[in-house]
Amino acid sequence: MSMQSVRVRIEDSPLFEAMADLGDTWNGYLRPRFTLDQVRKVAEYTQSMARQHGTGWECVHVVDMDFPRSGDENFTERRALVLWVSWEWDSSDRPSQMTTVVDPDHDDLYDIGGGAWTWCHVPEPDRIPVETLQALAGRQVHFVGEFEDPWDVYTRKVFLNDWREHYTRFGRKDKAPVENSYFGMSEAFDIEWPEAAEIIDDLPVCFVMAGDMELGLCPTSKAEGWQWSLIEAFTRLGMLPPSNDLYLPDRMDLPRSPELVRYLLEAFRASVAHEVRVKQDLAVNTNEYLDKVATKVLASK
Repeated sequence: MSMQSVRVRIEDSPLFEAMADLGDTWNGYLRPRFTLDQVRKVAEYTQSMARQHGTGWECVHVVDMDFPRSGDENFTERRALVLWVSWEWDSSDRPSQMTTVVDPDHDDLYDIGGGAWTWCHVPEPDRIPVETLQALAGRQVHFVGEFEDPWDVYTRKVFLNDWREHYTRFGRKDKAPVENSYFGMSEAFDIEWPEAAEIIDDLPVCFVMAGDMELGLCPTSKAEGWQWSLIEAFTRLGMLPPSNDLYLPDRMDLPRSPELVRYLLEAFRASVAHEVRVKQDLAVNTNEYLDKVATKVLASK
């Protein structure tokens, strides 16, 4: 097998992005290689575990140094030294014997703990293939009002005269709508409401029911790029995202793997194609109707 992008962890650690050959293992564990940015994250985690649990934890340290760039003292270049340290030495050991300088390979990737640490592969969660997603998008975006927030509506601080007299929110109690927008969902929704809320539980999106029993999604974060999470929520629930009412910014609110980014882009493109087909069908039907009108009007003269 060849090197591929994977997610890995040690026991209950956070997930780290790495490159690894899934066929190259020791005792069933991977030998991942990391970019320097990911090495910094591994370093932060392993150092925190050593501080909490003692010298039994080996950890990584990144030593950074800025140097004046050759020929231009107004600019600097940063160089990094990566150290893999075992703190379990005693008075008879030399610290240098327990410290390894980790060199980057020809791809500028670092082998951290390969053949010694219990790195496990964490596959990406299964996703509904885009071609089998329901050809449905959110019907439209309803705005509560320029100065009215959905949470104020839900808690009855603000009373509306339209069909959304209140929201019923499912799932975690700390997830409340914060954007003044509501994305309606198709009636062809057959997932139990609590289950739907659980499916998108880790996203800054909440599952709501409007006053007239209509279902929809609301963002719960104002972070730049929150639209990506809304699009991901639609796909998790088996629907194409509402591309007609939602744009896709070039920045994401949450880190996502290249595989997931490609999947969401493919789903958004499929939604755009769906919207185009709907408009084309509408144009054809409208033209046919106008032809009939013209025939009747002209025939009556």
